[in-house]
Amino acid sequence: MIPVPKKLTLLEGIFEIPDKGKIYTSVDTFKLAELVKSIFSEKKLELTTYNDGTSIIELMIDGNVVNSSQGYKMRIIKSKIIIIGATHQGLFYGIQTLKQLFREHGYQIPSMIIEDEPAFKNRGFMLDISRDRVPTISTLKSLIDILAELKYNQFQLYTEHTFAYTNHEIVWKDYSPLTSQDILELDNYCKERYIELVPNQNSFGHMEKWLSHEEYKYLAEAPNGFIKPWGEKSGPFSLSPAVPESIKFVNSLFDELLPNFTSTKVNVGGDETFDLGLGRSKELCENLGKGRVYLNFLLDIYKIIKKHDRTMMFWGDIIKNYPEHVEELPDDVISLIWGYEANHPFEKECSLFAEKGLTFYVCPGTSSWNSFVGRSDNALENIENAVLNGKNLGASGVLLTDWGDNGHPQHLPCSVIGLGYSSTLGWNPSNKPFINEFLKDINIHVFHVKDDISQILYNLGNLYKNIGVEIHNSTPYFLALLFPERIISSNEMNNVNVEGVKKSIDLAEEIIQELFKIRNNSDKKLLIDQIINNTEMAILGMKVILLIKKYMNIVSIPENEWIIFKKELNSVINDYQKLWLSVNRPGGLEDSLKKLSKILQLRN
Repeated sequence: MIPVPKKLTLLEGIFEIPDKGKIYTSVDTFKLAELVKSIFSEKKLELTTYNDGTSIIELMIDGNVVNSSQGYKMRIIKSKIIIIGATHQGLFYGIQTLKQLFREHGYQIPSMIIEDEPAFKNRGFMLDISRDRVPTISTLKSLIDILAELKYNQFQLYTEHTFAYTNHEIVWKDYSPLTSQDILELDNYCKERYIELVPNQNSFGHMEKWLSHEEYKYLAEAPNGFIKPWGEKSGPFSLSPAVPESIKFVNSLFDELLPNFTSTKVNVGGDETFDLGLGRSKELCENLGKGRVYLNFLLDIYKIIKKHDRTMMFWGDIIKNYPEHVEELPDDVISLIWGYEANHPFEKECSLFAEKGLTFYVCPGTSSWNSFVGRSDNALENIENAVLNGKNLGASGVLLTDWGDNGHPQHLPCSVIGLGYSSTLGWNPSNKPFINEFLKDINIHVFHVKDDISQILYNLGNLYKNIGVEIHNSTPYFLALLFPERIISSNEMNNVNVEGVKKSIDLAEEIIQELFKIRNNSDKKLLIDQIINNTEMAILGMKVILLIKKYMNIVSIPENEWIIFKKELNSVINDYQKLWLSVNRPGGLEDSLKKLSKILQLRN
């Protein structure tokens, strides 16, 4: 099961769901009883509020029997199933477990006693919808259904420019943004599944989609752009704390955004303010210190959030560099401690906030972005590192992140292994699953397939290990296809294992052939096509590595070899467009395609 229950005791015998029977419920738990009825839809089960002892399934709320507000107890004996929750939410989680038991065992469920509750009160998932890819409402609802079954209780949609603010159409008009009506619909859909849809609007850095327009450049820290720490030229990026209108602008955004959500929390971002102190706030930072300037602007945002009677969440990557200011944070903020490598120093960073008595979440990642097919082992180790250190040091939650850097070319299936693993450890960190059993559970409970799709994804996600070069927050073949100029100028090319690259190409092509065979007899053609498409991207990236290794640069590649590569890339891009439009809104697709096809311009 995903997640694995805290305590499960097998008993002798089985309980066989009869063709007819009654489900005992109260008026108060009627909707949950309907959910149970839908699990066994092939049987003729009726709901009753009269408990005469003949019901085959009994649903109850009893805080004296179950102490944890999200906990439940389930007793399956030869004659019936009894599920007791301390609250409706706890009862809902018990029903999700029953659903998974039914998938695994059918109508003959082994007798057992389950006593279950989460290790972390808050278990969230954040999806990036600001790097070109904005899913359709149908896609988001399908994802929410998965989150609910995996017992997540928070969901965030990372937003920079993809909410349709009334007076800012110039910013979002080409990106198919979510509207107020969309958010209201999603918020209600989440609530029905005991998930809190937490608003997430970056409001300091990562504002380039706004500040690139002349109408907003007066708010920019560096209106003429700047050079990022790794040498990349950037346009205007952060709001400037030195401009009084900046905080007024932020206030206007939250005034319009927050009434759409019932959540009591708000993620205001605040990460990666690379250009702070390089432009309009340079003198201010020199006089007060960059850390003080950052904190003062963050506290101004905090006042806005308090005005709306909400709890502010913010990314902790900047403030952690100024330990002297950490203790000045208000007691009621939630610091989000993030890092995406297997060896990220979560212990050190959690300790900083824990020692100050502050509330914090740990925020690992799916490792799907900047990769095409994921980085499987890195994701699992990163999540385990975050969760275990978070548990030991008093984190109040886990927020798994799924970013879409550089056009969000990875399709959603590449994130599922991380999604399942964070669910498992976030609920029950003391019971680390065996990888083979875990992958089987992903097939059964997330993909709903008999074929070993999850093992294929896991293997694809470890191809990066064969290349001989490991790159922070990326795979070499992703960088090769999207940023060949970086690969050409990098000393790391000397360490590339050519035979390892060739081996990875062969393995990936074998996987594609296997997927085509599975596809012939599968009703999950979209899922399989998405995996094939991302695998083909990875192969093309590996081919670029070999071409650069052999010919030193793009323009020196012989014309006959380039024609073949160009044809293959155009075919992959054509499939990518079709797959994108089947599950996402059209806005942002053009920008994503430009990034994928940029390598073709280097030849002209």
